Amino acid sequence: MNSRRAVLASVAALAAGLPTVNAVVSGSGATPASAADQYGSNTELYTRTADREGLDWVRRFRIGAPAQVTDNARATSSPLGGTAVIAPHGGGIEAGTSELCMAIAGYTPFETDTDPASAAVPGEPQRDYWMFEALANSAAQHVTSTHCDDPAALAVCTGNLYAVSLHGFDDTSVKKVIVGGRDARLKRNLLAAFTKYGLTSPAADPDRNVTVVLADPSTSIDGDDPANIVNRTRTGGGAQLEISTALRKAMFGDFSGAAKRRTTAGVPSTASPYADHFWTGFVGAVREAVENHERGLDAL
Repeated sequence: MNSRRAVLASVAALAAGLPTVNAVVSGSGATPASAADQYGSNTELYTRTADREGLDWVRRFRIGAPAQVTDNARATSSPLGGTAVIAPHGGGIEAGTSELCMAIAGYTPFETDTDPASAAVPGEPQRDYWMFEALANSAAQHVTSTHCDDPAALAVCTGNLYAVSLHGFDDTSVKKVIVGGRDARLKRNLLAAFTKYGLTSPAADPDRNVTVVLADPSTSIDGDDPANIVNRTRTGGGAQLEISTALRKAMFGDFSGAAKRRTTAGVPSTASPYADHFWTGFVGAVREAVENHERGLDAL
């Protein structure tokens, strides 16, 4: 565990007042499991032998080095890159969120043991990302976002100004996005971008209806807890996107497994005739909202 990656995560955690890697590994400061979770933290999941890395779960991430940014143009302002994209419950837990995470971060969805550079989308910035993906026993591997103590996740989020997290909630009756998190300006930019990209209700075609709402502050999916991994950024805030099962399924030509989702993201099929509209609209909206946010814009 004393790798360069772990040390980086520890430094980032100290800067944010979070548990260090040694504290995380030893279990000190771990949050007790909620009634809905089998594991009280990622550390608890990783250190138990019941669920094994590579067989039951994987985690993937990118942590980029700081890059020089220069803006001396009169008429335009460059976005200040610094937004992480995360999927804490990817793979088989909240299906479709891994693929969305990769796409928003600037990649064509790719499988494990693949060089991400080979999947980089030309013309799109590649952003830091972190995903936890369940391969088996998916429901048992859900760790609540406020309990996330994965060192790589901490390094990714604390190393960026902002973050967007992708989640899924179980509703097959309506295509819906619930926008939460602590970053109010980012949430406003997201709401405006979803409307611009046609994710609205009512739509001209009822089959394209998508309801986009702000999270109710009184609910558990508001995402405004400072301990939520998406809010552990340099600015202390992020945006959490909860996506209904109905909308996630509609984004893929075949939603039946990870391999099928990777190859049919945005590809229309008999089961999902508007997959291109929903996939392209969602990914494009989040990318544009993030870029506008990095420019300092506010969709008031």
